[in-house]
Amino acid sequence: MEQKPKIAFFQCQWCLYAPEDQEWVDTQLPVNIHLIKVPCTGRIDPLFILNAVQGGAEGVVISGCLPEKCHFKEGNLAARRQLAEFSSFLDYVGYDQERVRFVWLDLQDRGRIQRELAEFERKLSKLTPAKTLATRISLNEGGAND
Repeated sequence: MEQKPKIAFFQCQWCLYAPEDQEWVDTQLPVNIHLIKVPCTGRIDPLFILNAVQGGAEGVVISGCLPEKCHFKEGNLAARRQLAEFSSFLDYVGYDQERVRFVWLDLQDRGRIQRELAEFERKLSKLTPAKTLATRISLNEGGAND
């Protein structure tokens, strides 16, 4: 049996208004998807994404409200700009930009988050395995004081 890719799923607490969708995320999310709820996508520090990648996430999904319907007015637009720049950095250090997806959800969307996550999982399965980022070195692995 093929192992499913590990996905870090950052979800704005305001973007899933359909109770059945939120219940699915809270109780039936597949085990390969790790949920991180945030008050707004604008509150996601890029280091959270880096931490997920260093922890073995083969993909990252960020789910937020539509731009004109953000609970905090423009938090999601700021997040989109910041995270687009950060995904370029990840691409530069060897983590393919295709492994980071931003999903805008409308309040009327029903069942879309399940479809988005399933489609992203299929896409990740077709990519070559994610490289482990060598972003940290042990102090014992050499350096100026050897």
